[in-house]
Amino acid sequence: MSLARLKLTLPTIELGAVLLRPWRLADAPALVAAWSDPTITAEAEPPRDRSVLGAERWIEGAAERCRAGLAVDLVVADGDDDRVLGEVGLSSVDPRRGACLVGWWTAAGERGRGIATVAVSGFADWALGPAGLEVMVAEIGAANEASWRVAEQCGFEVLRPPTAEQAGVVARRRKNSA
Repeated sequence: MSLARLKLTLPTIELGAVLLRPWRLADAPALVAAWSDPTITAEAEPPRDRSVLGAERWIEGAAERCRAGLAVDLVVADGDDDRVLGEVGLSSVDPRRGACLVGWWTAAGERGRGIATVAVSGFADWALGPAGLEVMVAEIGAANEASWRVAEQCGFEVLRPPTAEQAGVVARRRKNSA
């Protein structure tokens, strides 16, 4: 498999009450809030420049990161009012294996409503279907119980349980993959 055979895009995916879509410059304040949220930053390191201008630059780079096969980052938006509820994305794409890392977060005021489960499941269906990937892998810290629940509900299998020193690893494969 090569990067050319993968169909990485910045799609819009309608999932009922939730919409996955590309980031927009108007979303920058929500991204800045996420980059300052200790629950999110405990699992993922945000960029050094966490200003609105830094967020706008990051958003402006999304299309190029996607074209280069580096990442696909989508907003998890409310299907009615389009407000940012979270994010789901893939990175560390290995075109030879058709594999990638997947990550997600939910905004502080939106947690506990099942949003991440809907978003991750829909995103995985796209990534392991039309996008052409074979497997998505997530690294989840032992204390991140919410993400462990999301992974389980979305059909990820545990490859390595977490330890005090190391995140656990889960994977979801394309349905017809071994």
